[in-house]
Amino acid sequence: MRPFTLLYLFAGLACIAGCTQKAVPAVTASGTVHVDGAPLSGAVITFEPLHGTTGPNASVPVFAGRFDVTTEAGLHGGRYLVRISLIPPEIRKTLPAEQSATLPPEDAVIDPEFDANSQLSCELKLNQTNPLAFDVEFL
Repeated sequence: MRPFTLLYLFAGLACIAGCTQKAVPAVTASGTVHVDGAPLSGAVITFEPLHGTTGPNASVPVFAGRFDVTTEAGLHGGRYLVRISLIPPEIRKTLPAEQSATLPPEDAVIDPEFDANSQLSCELKLNQTNPLAFDVEFL
């Protein structure tokens, strides 16, 4: 075989291998979570794909009322159920002092309407900033 023939063969194979993988672009989101008008700290916000949305669940921490979902979370565009829960006590004990100072009282419990029984949802769109804001209540 001629050297150029091999080169074309390898180039064609590389194109086929690269073109057969469907890459789904990931989205980003950022936002706020408040409880009784104050920024919530020491929580986790979880995004679960709703029917028709592909991709994984993703959870990110909430401190000083802020959270950021990066492309590393692997979320796709679509609709998501949102759950907000407090960080478990055993993890709270390991947080740095500056984060621990802003945590709600140890006996605080987020109303299940925002966690286990959540009806919160959002739509994440590709190539957009996806700003989100949620208000939750303690029991």
